[in-house]
Amino acid sequence: MFSLTYLGCNSKGSNSINRVDYDIEVGELFQVELNANRTTGYSWKWMNSESISIVDSIDLSYKPDTSALVGSGGAEIWIFKGMKPGIDSLKFEYSRPWEQNSVSKSKVVTIRVK
Repeated sequence: MFSLTYLGCNSKGSNSINRVDYDIEVGELFQVELNANRTTGYSWKWMNSESISIVDSIDLSYKPDTSALVGSGGAEIWIFKGMKPGIDSLKFEYSRPWEQNSVSKSKVVTIRVK
């Protein structure tokens, strides 16, 4: 599961086929929160970062679940900033970096920067 959180944004796209997860202005920040469990060795990777120019990742952090149990999960929190107008999709994969073909989840988040 993942959640989408706006930081300073006040509108969200529709849930149609052409859904926009974030509708932001140049300079605005937004956050993508992806469920993760670092104890398994899996982590999220932004797969198409080299081809995206309308946003830039400015921070990545990990927030563990509230329980302090060994092996419990948490979330990776990606913070992005709108850089220039356009529309594009961010593609994420959850895998173990040292293993080929270890992708267990993928997410696509569509962004429109005005």
